[in-house]
Amino acid sequence: MGGRLAILAKLNMDDGVRGGLRPEESLQVAAWLEADGSLDALELTAGSSLLNPMYLFRGDAPVKEFAAAFRPPQRWGVRAMGGRFLRTYPYEDLYLLDQARAFRRALHLPLVLLGGVTGLETMNRAMAEGFDFVAMGRSLLKEPGLIDRIRQDPGVTSTCIHCNRCMPTIYRGTHCPIAQAGS
Repeated sequence: MGGRLAILAKLNMDDGVRGGLRPEESLQVAAWLEADGSLDALELTAGSSLLNPMYLFRGDAPVKEFAAAFRPPQRWGVRAMGGRFLRTYPYEDLYLLDQARAFRRALHLPLVLLGGVTGLETMNRAMAEGFDFVAMGRSLLKEPGLIDRIRQDPGVTSTCIHCNRCMPTIYRGTHCPIAQAGS
């Protein structure tokens, strides 16, 4: 729009770890960001990639695949302790929506909802809840052409199975190993 660049910030609503950012604190930070007036939108997320990565990446915990991404002795450590570190949180569509509703009620700033956006139905639900934008991650890793498929057939949803085997690929070029295998 007229050469203007949109400025977004991404903010955890909850770090999901003891001593981390909690929803009440995050809501205060969001209010400060809104009051500052420098942002065009705020993207709401959750979890700590370092301390509790599965809090954001709901679904299966790919311990075996993470272990394979390392050399011994780290590989053995991930195999032995990975289940404690990569805790499992169940996947459901729009899984951050409940937390994000408090932010939508408190803020006037445009908000971006992520977490379990898999097709037009979930996009429309997010918009009906008052969110201005949605973000997709794993769905687009699995199917880079998903948005075009949705345009052609509004009933299409992502074929991502939320196995999270894409997560360990961050060390060598993030991708969906299921898509590369031709499944």
